[in-house]
Amino acid sequence: MPTPKGEATKARILEAAADLLVTGNGINLDDVLRATRTSKGQLFHYFPGGRDELRRAAAGRHLARLAAAEAPAALATWQDWEDWIAQILRLHEQQSQDDACEVAALAGRALDTDKFTRDLVGRTYELWAGTLCDQLRAMQDAGRLRPDAPVAALASTMLAALQGGAVIDKATGSHRHLGSALSQTLVLLRTYAA
Repeated sequence: MPTPKGEATKARILEAAADLLVTGNGINLDDVLRATRTSKGQLFHYFPGGRDELRRAAAGRHLARLAAAEAPAALATWQDWEDWIAQILRLHEQQSQDDACEVAALAGRALDTDKFTRDLVGRTYELWAGTLCDQLRAMQDAGRLRPDAPVAALASTMLAALQGGAVIDKATGSHRHLGSALSQTLVLLRTYAA
């Protein structure tokens, strides 16, 4: 049974590997060891599969951090949607162009050559779209959204605006693309207001 100290060491290794994934530098075991001040023996104790196992675990951790930072709690009203978008924009404006961005980094993982990581990212996108769809469906059930609103398509559009805007903003050093994409998608959503 792992000790609290062992769990903390494993968590430190995992966080460092996830940070490397987000920056797009890939996972170099020597970099992880340096960042965490751990030995190769410790790393292989917790991740016996080495780099590949650590890379997969780090991808999962990256997605968990993303979900915690970006996933909406409850979007039951138009004000909730506006507040959620404002929160996303605040988080992105706090980052410099050189800072790692969890959302933008997800796009790179979607193109990963490792099928496990690519599938994990794909499932995450589908879950995220499903969450947004559920929020829109709840608004529909509450009479705030018209019955003919294509909730699945609207959820996909919002997710694509978030992901695409984050990537373009990171590449250009701007904040205008993400803000425009999200605000225009909200305008589209509001056309289906009941």
